[in-house]
Amino acid sequence: MTSKELQPGPDQPMKQRLSLDALQPDMILAEDLCREDGILLLPRGTVLSSRHVALLPSWQVLDAVAWVALPGRDGPDQGPEGQQQPPEDAPLDLTAAAKALAPRFALTDREDIGQAALFSVALPRAANLLLRRGPHCLDLPGPVALDTLPPVPDTPAPGPMAIIESDPKLTSLPDVFVRISEVLHDPNSTAKEAAGAIGKDVSLSAKLLQLVNSAFYGFPVKVDTLSRAVTIVGSRQLTTLALGISVIGIFKDLPEGLVEMRAFWKHSIGCGIIASNLVPATADSGENLEVERLFVAGLLHDVGRLVLYRNLPRHCAHVLAKARNEGIPLREAERAVLGFDHATLGGMLLRRWRFPDNLERAVRHHHGGPTPMGQLMPAMIHAADAAANALLLGSSGEVYVPALSPPAWTTLGLTPERLEKAVAAADVQAAEIIRVFLPDDA
Repeated sequence: MTSKELQPGPDQPMKQRLSLDALQPDMILAEDLCREDGILLLPRGTVLSSRHVALLPSWQVLDAVAWVALPGRDGPDQGPEGQQQPPEDAPLDLTAAAKALAPRFALTDREDIGQAALFSVALPRAANLLLRRGPHCLDLPGPVALDTLPPVPDTPAPGPMAIIESDPKLTSLPDVFVRISEVLHDPNSTAKEAAGAIGKDVSLSAKLLQLVNSAFYGFPVKVDTLSRAVTIVGSRQLTTLALGISVIGIFKDLPEGLVEMRAFWKHSIGCGIIASNLVPATADSGENLEVERLFVAGLLHDVGRLVLYRNLPRHCAHVLAKARNEGIPLREAERAVLGFDHATLGGMLLRRWRFPDNLERAVRHHHGGPTPMGQLMPAMIHAADAAANALLLGSSGEVYVPALSPPAWTTLGLTPERLEKAVAAADVQAAEIIRVFLPDDA
């Protein structure tokens, strides 16, 4: 297919419709890239990575409209919306990326096969961030001056269940949450009842349909009704998704300065997507692992931190300061200051909300020791959490990449190649799903 020239603006590169074999990493999409059925795969403005280019044939994409630098044009290219972009042929500096990334892996053993694989997977992404955002974008936050923090409360922090029971938003849940939970726990519920319970919330219904029509599922035809989604995906599976997604709206009134909510949900979504893509690596385990349940476990794995940020903001300010000033994992600082960590609190919360047992265990034990790491779901959420941190997909407050448990690596039957394949697919899917949940995100 020959390139079809489109009209370029005076201060931007030329747009061209290019055949699949002409697309190259670092090209910038000038138009949304959609399948023949209209489902969005990549939005206008996406900088194509080598992973994107490798995945496009499996998406049955024939061509794309991309920004192409004009010969002889000096200076950086101007991408969509006037955003300054690096030159199309600008090389990635992997040496600089390794140096910048190393402090975030300071608490890991990079000689370990799993940790080495995580570092290798994260390196090209880090190099691309350095190229596009500048030399200091990967710098760790500096130490926190304790005299700038609110005083430490005089009384000890309450225990996890006391925190949950004292928060009305955690004990008096929205009606839609209650209805969906009832359907999920009723073995005799029908697909019609599931669609009816979800359909009471228009915003939730729209998000679910967008998710079902995304690359997360990759259905060949558009699913345009909830009843059709329930039929195709499954009543239990879609209800589980709806239950997890409905939790997001509960946490909208957190104190400022502790966590950036977009970054938090980016990390959580990234973790859920990566966990879902680890399923093929465990397909021979004999356990039936639903991608929906894995996604929700990843989505909610750090929900305990949101509860802490809202209910114990002064304690949490000192938790964050301790972790950064002493260079320790955030969960260790939580235990030192509070006497428990966010994973324990999150697991207790999901039990209080009557989430499925294996989902609750995955959240409670995603930082667990050798015994939990011998179980598939906790091990998968643990590995996905480490990968999302390594790829810098948002943050729930942690600045270090968690040490990847060797027992989890063994339990999942992972290899560097399998991990890279899962992350490559997740990288594309996460970007699309983040736009579903965070539509105003840049």
